[in-house]
Amino acid sequence: MTGKALQRDLERLDEQTARSRRMAAFHEGDDDYLAEAYERDAEDLQAVRDAVARGELAEAGRLAYDLDTYVRDEIPPRLFNLIMKANGTNS
Repeated sequence: MTGKALQRDLERLDEQTARSRRMAAFHEGDDDYLAEAYERDAEDLQAVRDAVARGELAEAGRLAYDLDTYVRDEIPPRLFNLIMKANGTNS
């Protein structure tokens, strides 16, 4: 993956994380359980993103592997495949 492609995928992941945070804020006070779930999802995506940004692709893959499927699906496919390969896990 080129540096530009990686950067685009990180930007897409940032967008997904921001979307999850917006959903958490939207549900805050109305449905705190749902708000907390969206916030946890955002934190999990942020942890994956931060590991990739540090160059720790195998760690990012480990983190992603442990996510619920619906959260994992928020990671851009090209990036997901890269981190799963670095982790030694078939995607």
